Amino acid sequence: MDISATSPTKEVTTSPVDDKKRFNTEQVTEIIKESLKSVLADAEYTHSKVPAWNATIIENCLQKLKEINKNYKYVVTCVILQKVGGGFYVGSHVYWDNVHDGKQCKPAI
Repeated sequence: MDISATSPTKEVTTSPVDDKKRFNTEQVTEIIKESLKSVLADAEYTHSKVPAWNATIIENCLQKLKEINKNYKYVVTCVILQKVGGGFYVGSHVYWDNVHDGKQCKPAI
């Protein structure tokens, strides 16, 4: 007996991912670069200025990300360290939809 002849076949339809909903890493990278350059362009590390720099970078990134007008929840983290040869490790763990969500990291400038 031929099973394929008696079994109904279900056609699986997959809708293409709407590019407008997809997380755009290039666009986010540009936002991060612009925010970093506007605050830290030629700045020399000054410990007392780091909290203000950090807040300004985060606020700039969030404001520009909101202007993209996508329905995302954004998490922006900024770490500013003095470059003296010390090690630094940061880890993260996320749970999301790999098709629509994403992350973008911009290491040292």
